[in-house]
Parts: sequence; C-alpha cells; structure tokens
Amino acid sequence: MSSGQLTSLAKSVSLLTPFKEGSLLLNEQHFYKNSILKQWTSKHAHPVTLRQLANFGKRMTQEKIVSSANFVRTEIPTRLSLKIDELQQLPYQITSNHHINQVYQSYYHCFNAFRKIEEIKSLQENEKFCKFVYNMLNDHLIVLPHLMMGALEVSILGLMSQKDLDEFMSSMLRSRMSRRVIMDQHISMSRAFMENQKNNNHSNEVKPPDYVGEAFHYCSAHRHLRLSYDKITIFMKSLYPQLQMPELQINGDDVKFQFMTNHLNYIFTELLRNSLKSTIVQFMKLNKLHEPVSNLKPPPIIVDITNTKSELTFKISDQGGGIPPEKMETLWSFGKPPNSAMEHLENFHKIPGLTIPKKLPIEEHHYFRDLSERTHSYLTDDLGNILDTIGTMEMTSHDDSESTLESLASRPFELTLGISLPMCKVYTDYWNGVLEASSMYGYGSDFYLKLRKLGNKSDTAQLDKA
Repeated sequence: MSSGQLTSLAKSVSLLTPFKEGSLLLNEQHFYKNSILKQWTSKHAHPVTLRQLANFGKRMTQEKIVSSANFVRTEIPTRLSLKIDELQQLPYQITSNHHINQVYQSYYHCFNAFRKIEEIKSLQENEKFCKFVYNMLNDHLIVLPHLMMGALEVSILGLMSQKDLDEFMSSMLRSRMSRRVIMDQHISMSRAFMENQKNNNHSNEVKPPDYVGEAFHYCSAHRHLRLSYDKITIFMKSLYPQLQMPELQINGDDVKFQFMTNHLNYIFTELLRNSLKSTIVQFMKLNKLHEPVSNLKPPPIIVDITNTKSELTFKISDQGGGIPPEKMETLWSFGKPPNSAMEHLENFHKIPGLTIPKKLPIEEHHYFRDLSERTHSYLTDDLGNILDTIGTMEMTSHDDSESTLESLASRPFELTLGISLPMCKVYTDYWNGVLEASSMYGYGSDFYLKLRKLGNKSDTAQLDKA
C-alpha cells in the first residue's frame, strides 16, 4: 500500500466509529447515561384504568391536582424508559434506521426532561408543569410520521416479519396513547379546576356517575358521522364538480356516548373516506364515465347503528367494488409487501409541504416556554395533512374537530399511505373495541366498528400499556 493510500486511510479511520459525528445521542457520553436509564427500567408502570382516573377527578381539590401532577411527573419517565429499552433491544439495522432513530432520540430527550423535574408542591408550580406537558405533547407530534415511514422502510428491506412489525407498531402506538391520555387528563383536570376557581364555582362539585374524565366528551353518533361525511364530500365535490355525491344514510338512534372526539372523528373519517372514494371510482368504472355527469348518482353509503347497554356497533356498507383478495391479507397490517411499501413511502414524500427536519427540535430548556410563544417553525402549513391525521387528533384536551377533519379529508386521494386502516384498528383495539371488514369483490364492502361505552360500570379499559 502506498504512502498516499495510507494517508487517505488514516483520514477515514474516524468515520469507522460506531458513533456518528454530531449525533445528539449516538455518542460516547450517551453510552454511560444508560446507567440512569436502567434505574428507571427497574421500576414498574402503575396499572391504571380509565375508571380510576375518572373517579380521582370526580371531586377535585388543590391537593388532588398536585397529587395528579406528581403522578404524571414520575409515571411518564418510567413508561418512556421501558419503551427506550425496547428500542435498544431491536436489531441494529432497525434502530439505526433514520426514522426509528429519530423516534428513539425523541423518547430519550422526553425521558430526560421529565426525570429532572422536581416535586410539584403548589398550583402555581402545577400551572408551569401543565405548560411543560402541553409543549411536550405538541413537540412530539412529529414522532408519528417518523414511526410510519420507519415501518415502511423496515418492510421494504424485510428486516422484520409482518407479525413482528405489527406487534412492534401496536406496542409503540398503544403505549403512546396511554401516556398521552394520562397527560391529557391531567391538563384537562387542571384547566377545569382553575376555571372553577376563577369563576367562584364549587370546585368540589361531584361529577355524574358515568363521568370518565375531563378529556372525554359526549358525542352524538349522528353528528360526528355527518361531520366526517360533510368534510369529505366538500373536498370531493372540488374533484368531481359535476357528480352528485353518494348519499349518507344513517339507520338507528342518535346515541350520545362519551369518547375522545378526535379519536372518534379519525376513525369515522377514514372509514367513510375509503367508502366514498371506492364508491365513486367504482360508479364511474361501471358506467364507463371518463368525466362525471350530474344526472347520474352513485349508490349511497349506509350506516346502521345498533345500541346495547355496553357497546355501540356501526356497520358501514358501500358498493365500491370490494377489496381485492390479495389486499385483504394486509388490510390491517403495517407490514406491507416491498412493492406496496415502496409506493406508500414515495407517497409520504409527495405530501404537499412535508419537510421533516433532519433531527427533531428537542431542546429540554424549551419545554418551559410560555404557551403564547409556542410555534411549529420547523413545519410547513401543509404538513397538517399528516399531523392532523395521526398527530393533532391526539390533542384531545384542545380539541378542534373542524380543522382536524378538514385537513384530514382533503389530503390527496391518490397519495395512499397504507396506514389509515391499521391506525383505525389500533385506536379501536385500544378502547377495547372491534374493527372488522367483509368484502364481496366486484360489489362492495362492509366495515363493522364496535365501540365500548366508556362510562359503563363494566368498563375495564386499561392505560397500563407502558
């Protein structure tokens, strides 16, 4: 080997290190920090039911608010440490994936920020803590797009089986939901308590027997179905201005039930969106239409509602041509065949305004900034097509169903991401519900959505998915 080659090789030795230059976490110092993580992973997440949280918040006092804050302060880093440890146990090819690594870094910084917060002893300190939690929830909306794209890249490379990938994604998403529900309940409870104090209301007013928490709202089955339908058809009319929209026929009583409105709106909108899209495409195909005509009307979308003491069932039927048999196998799965995964990943990058930063904007000292200064400077406006679909909808204590559904319904139809039905499945499963589909290929599909009534005395919904 010549001296010139040796010199060139010597300059490249530094690139052979397992730690990438400039990495926030993949460095020598982070290796030694693992001892801190191990102290937390030796703890156990406290099993918490939705009913326990609700009962705790039925009669609020200052002492209860402070106690709730300290529970969140210690429980969230415990749960995060367990997920970080789970990520560390994955094969290197997976954890080194750019998107999965961004999730890992996000979780570690969040864990680090939470564990450094001192005991909360007053309402003033809790107010500051709520701002911290709110900003944390907002900052981590970007995690989901990274998680989804990471799953698609893992599928393309065949690094995990479909079964293992689904279990991994389900675990990540369910634990994320549990953490966010716990945090959101505390923010909502604190806000309600402070409003009562401000308005001189009785802060110890007892909530009704079916109360399940401040973050949950009474939802009208008919209203939320109509809201989803209207938002979708407004967008579809701009695509097919000459075509009459398929009618939405709702059969059954307008049941009122408690649920997280953003979760409910997400599930309804995705299911109706799929039915409406397939119905219009199939209608034009059968009628050999190249352009829509106003004197022809596609068949309706029919929703049958069945109400029992413990659950609600929504059957959504369409005549959209059904689902090809080969797609039924992966309908609810995040693991897609390589060709399909490649197509979905390319569509992710075609989303208007999608400019995901090279690293997440996680800086611990920023978490205590005032809410009025909160900005998403690292996102473009159109990124709402993704975040409002699988991120902003989780901000349940700051619900804005109208804007969320508008951006959700108006994302480009041709850019299928392959995640909407798997996401609906995970959210339904989380609340102990059931989501199933049957299809007659060439005719249409039926989707069956069963939701448990969360205020029912037999409800055992767990938030212990750490």
